[in-house]
Amino acid sequence: MLILIVFSIFISAYYLGAIAFLRKGLFSLSATGEAQSLTYSIIIAAHNEEKFLGRCLDSVFSQTLPADRYEVFVVNDRSTDKTEEIARRYAEEHPGLKVLRIEETPYGFSPKKYAVIQGVNQASHDVIVYTDADCIVPSTWLETIDRNFTPQIGLIQGHTSYIEAPQISKLFWNLQSIDFLSHGVVSAGGIGAGLHINSNANNFAFRKEAFDGVGGYGDAQRIISGDDDLLLQRLAKQGRWQIHYMSDPAGAVKTYPCYSLVELFEQRKRWGSKSVYYNGAQISFLTGIFLFYMSIFVSLGAGFFNPTGFGLFVALVLVKAAGEMLLMWPGTRILHKPFLRKYILPASLLQLIVVVMAVVFGVFGKFNWKGQKFRRRI
Repeated sequence: MLILIVFSIFISAYYLGAIAFLRKGLFSLSATGEAQSLTYSIIIAAHNEEKFLGRCLDSVFSQTLPADRYEVFVVNDRSTDKTEEIARRYAEEHPGLKVLRIEETPYGFSPKKYAVIQGVNQASHDVIVYTDADCIVPSTWLETIDRNFTPQIGLIQGHTSYIEAPQISKLFWNLQSIDFLSHGVVSAGGIGAGLHINSNANNFAFRKEAFDGVGGYGDAQRIISGDDDLLLQRLAKQGRWQIHYMSDPAGAVKTYPCYSLVELFEQRKRWGSKSVYYNGAQISFLTGIFLFYMSIFVSLGAGFFNPTGFGLFVALVLVKAAGEMLLMWPGTRILHKPFLRKYILPASLLQLIVVVMAVVFGVFGKFNWKGQKFRRRI
């Protein structure tokens, strides 16, 4: 028990240090700058997205940026529904829309990465912008991205939040929303602190020159998930370009939440599956946090053999809750979601369980994505 206590003290100090590091990064984020007059190629990879694609394209073509400064690619990734029919109907109305079709994903490629690469290869503009077919972007989206792309910046990560869904309970939506927001807060804090951890392809833009300069996805093309995080880390590791987090709400994207606990867990497993392919610094940083989480479970188990373990469990849970508050309280302000603050503590304990299980099952098991079952790597 003494060894567990000493380890718990050490790993708790590490956890609070990591929280302080990310919190400092949050306060280092820079504000929106001046317009850069760049041109943009938007890539939307769509697999069986007939339910959402029309709304996504309506929002994309409502941009305040002049139409001659952006083009749109819908990459129909082996859809068996009306995705391509919808995309081609929009292409008749919008000359800037090009529809690409994928019949089969070659061996050695993640389906999503192969799809977006087809769009990147045909893109003719300065900056590649990713969003997903189940997203809705604001009319000021590209205009806001343009104000953030100073000449030194090679990649911009924007903020994404959930659309309110009446099909699910308000409590489930709020708990999902604060958990989803925590991923954005970690991304923003990491970028602000210079440790580029995670990313989100719902709202993601990079210079085509930067993508070509790092050889695209490289060997990461075989990893099922990570068309965002792994590219972010490749560009950051090269060191040529700055990375920027765009917190301006005028550039924030909305997407749909998960509609069940099973769907949520499958999504989190997919996210957890790519973490073992992160760069060394990121893996080390996250491993320390994961060990802190595991120490909470170990102390709980130890309590059944020694009552001191239960006291240690309570202490570690309080440390986690304090860390969540220290990071998420300013995070909700910076990312414009203060109404979610009352869910920080309830979500903290649930997130502990979900993160540990998602990483373990995502790395060592399988996960469902778009109706298909995958392991973490081809």
